[in-house]
Amino acid sequence: MEYGYTLKENKHNLKRSVDNPGLPKKKGKQRTKDKPAISRQKGRFLQQGVTERCSKIKYRYNGKIPNRIFTNSLLPLQKYNVTFCRVTKCASTFWTRLLVCLEKGLWKPPYVFKPNDASVQLRDNFNRFPIRKIYKRVNGTKNFMFSRNPYSRIFSFYVDKLFSPNPYHWNSLGVGITKRSREKATCGHDVTFNELVDYIIYTPSTARDFHTIPINDICRPCIIPYDIIGKMENFENDVSNILKEIGAESYPYFSENFRKEYTADTIYDIAQAYISFRQNSDKCIDRQTGLKRVWRVLQIRGIISESLQMPFSSNESQTITLSKLLNTILKARDESLNEDLRVQKATFFKEAYSGVPLDKMIKLQKVYKEDFQIFNYESFPKNLFTVKRNTSNEIFIV
Repeated sequence: MEYGYTLKENKHNLKRSVDNPGLPKKKGKQRTKDKPAISRQKGRFLQQGVTERCSKIKYRYNGKIPNRIFTNSLLPLQKYNVTFCRVTKCASTFWTRLLVCLEKGLWKPPYVFKPNDASVQLRDNFNRFPIRKIYKRVNGTKNFMFSRNPYSRIFSFYVDKLFSPNPYHWNSLGVGITKRSREKATCGHDVTFNELVDYIIYTPSTARDFHTIPINDICRPCIIPYDIIGKMENFENDVSNILKEIGAESYPYFSENFRKEYTADTIYDIAQAYISFRQNSDKCIDRQTGLKRVWRVLQIRGIISESLQMPFSSNESQTITLSKLLNTILKARDESLNEDLRVQKATFFKEAYSGVPLDKMIKLQKVYKEDFQIFNYESFPKNLFTVKRNTSNEIFIV
């Protein structure tokens, strides 16, 4: 039976090898008084765990992805003797904010911090150490990470960074994608999902956007024996389990209202980003189109019903305030509660991939082959590979 998270057994007994350079065996030592006890709970691990799958596929780290990608992803929680490997599009913003609260002893909801808040910093300059010493340091702590189905992670990246009004990614990534695929660059605002898939398939991993790098290349789970590997597909339950495992179960703001609070925070982030970016977005799309995209993003993410239309006129769209936008979205969310938004979300996901030709789906699978194998995801899911191909991708037409 597959659970959402992994507790690795025999963490410190991996062989030294070319694939696992310099990973030391941990020597016994006394726990300091200021660090909470952590139960190893040996024997609790997936029936076919990550360690076993790494061994089965004979994983070898090829060194193509530079060490800084790995080291820059490590967040230390020194108070709890924990290291977290941060993966984009795996609730990385949520975890960063939550860990800051824990590290600073702030008994506040993580949502008090907003994205890009300069006070939300939890980094150790691991880059100043040789890679073997970094492995040793991480191995001396309780460590955890999150995985996500590669197809879901790619789709989420497209929706949040390229379809949603985001002039930074339009300029840094979208312009280059359209220039290569159309031989003439656009503003970067109109990259199609198919074009993103092509970019991932045909761009070397070393040259791709960080959000598209395979998770195993970021966190190196076949080298670092993580104690806990959560899954985005089991997010709420795994957050609770991880808080217990690291000794932070008394944190009071993970409650039965978690899902509603998490959704409200997502809504705020999307709305606030639009208001912040809209002036820079004006050169690419008009403001009503920008709001239509925001509305469709919320529908794709299963927050509001597809049956509800974006209510703002062209004139209203020019000067809408954050407060009005938030109140309108929250009202739409409440009106959508009686609908099966999970089915709606799954339908959008399926329709997006139906527009990708089958030969490119196979090539995309190869890019993330090791993520599928290591984290035990289905690489050829029937809902994506047996569906009738439809290249129109109407879900992104607003």
